[in-house]
Amino acid sequence: MSLFIRPLRASCTVALLLPAFLAGCAGDSQPTKFAPLRYDYLSVLHLNAASLAIEDNTQQNPLPGDISSNAPTPPAQALRQMAQDRLAASGSSGTAKFVIDRASIFHSAGGVLSGQMAVHLVLLNSGGTQAARAEAHVSQTMHPDLSKGDADSPANLYELTNDMMQRMNVEFEYQVRNTMKNWLVDAGGTPLGSAIQSQSLDAPGAKSQTVAAPDVTAPAVAAPAITTPTITTPTITTPAITTPVVPANEPAAPPPPPAQASEPDPVFPAGEDDGTASPSAPSRGISPKPGVLQLPKH
Repeated sequence: MSLFIRPLRASCTVALLLPAFLAGCAGDSQPTKFAPLRYDYLSVLHLNAASLAIEDNTQQNPLPGDISSNAPTPPAQALRQMAQDRLAASGSSGTAKFVIDRASIFHSAGGVLSGQMAVHLVLLNSGGTQAARAEAHVSQTMHPDLSKGDADSPANLYELTNDMMQRMNVEFEYQVRNTMKNWLVDAGGTPLGSAIQSQSLDAPGAKSQTVAAPDVTAPAVAAPAITTPTITTPTITTPAITTPVVPANEPAAPPPPPAQASEPDPVFPAGEDDGTASPSAPSRGISPKPGVLQLPKH
C-alpha cells in the first residue's frame, strides 16, 4: 500500500503547485520596470524672472479614491519633471511659480480609468505682485487593456499618465506663449520681442560670418537754379484822332444825286421834266404835232 501512497502524494503536490507556477509565468510577462518620463528633449521656455519655484497643491488636498500614486510615475511627479525640464528663469528680477493644482486618476464604473491634470504658472515682480498668469488643463479617459493585468495595473496607469503628459506639454506651451509672450526671453535674458532672429545660409558645419552692411552715402546733388523769365508788357500807343474844323461861312456841300433806277418809270419813261435832264440826252416828244388836235364843235 505504501508503494501506491507515495506516487499519489507526489501527483497531488504537483497539481497544487501548477496554478501557482502558471501564475508566476503570467506575471513574468508583464513589465516590472518602466522608463522614466522626461521632457528635456522639448524646447525650453525662458522666463523673465530671477528664480523658479515649483509647488504641489495635491499633497495638501488629496482626493478620495485617487489611485494615481500606484502608477510607476505618478502624474504629479511627471508634471514636476516637466516644469524642471522645460522652464528656466533667465531674467534678473522677479519670481516664476509653477503650481500643480490637480493630478489624479480614478477607477470609474465599467473598468474605465479617468485622469485629470491642471497646472498654472504665475510671474511675480520684485514686489510680489502678480504680473502674468497662464493655465493649462487636460482630462482623459481610457479603457484599460486587460491583457496587461487588472484595469488599475501599473502598466495601464503608466500608459494613461504618459498619454496625458503628451497632451499637457502641448497645451501648456501654447498657453504660455500666448498669454506670457511679453515675459519670454532668450537664454541670455533678452526679450524675444526685441531680439533679431537670423538664420545662417552657410553650408552645414561652416562658420557663419556677420557681414556689416557698407555705409552708403548718397552724393549731394545741388538743385538746379530756376530763373524766372522777365515778362515785359508791351506799351500800346493810341493814335490821336483830330476832328476837322469846318468854317461857319463855308456853304455845305450839296448832297449826292440819287441813284437812277435801273428800270424806266412806267408813267414817265423818259423821266420827269424838271429841267434837270442832261442836255446831251435826246429829247423825246410826247405831244401831237401842231394842227392835229382840233377843238370840238359846239
